Amino acid sequence: MQALNDWLSPETWYKEHPIDDGRFFVFVASVWSDVHRIWDEAAAREIIASHARDLHPGFDELSTKVAEKRVSQGTLILDFLSNLSEAQKLALLTTAWTRTISPANELGSIG
Repeated sequence: MQALNDWLSPETWYKEHPIDDGRFFVFVASVWSDVHRIWDEAAAREIIASHARDLHPGFDELSTKVAEKRVSQGTLILDFLSNLSEAQKLALLTTAWTRTISPANELGSIG
């Protein structure tokens, strides 16, 4: 819940500023770390909206709208991670930092 609180606590939580996006991505990563699968979207929407309403009274409708949009985005991220996990390719996310990018292939090793 700490990552959820870190994302929703600032006054800018709903603006999708790059800093807020970063906090949201950390929240989704913490969900992945805890459950290693796609979340229950209805439960995720309710938890996010409820927590946002608790932190920011008077933002009920906005809390619901943000939760709907962000759960959709989070589901895409969790689906991506789930597919990598099923293919046993999660290491692709961490080993890329150790690769040397040559001038001939600015994208690094592909495929």
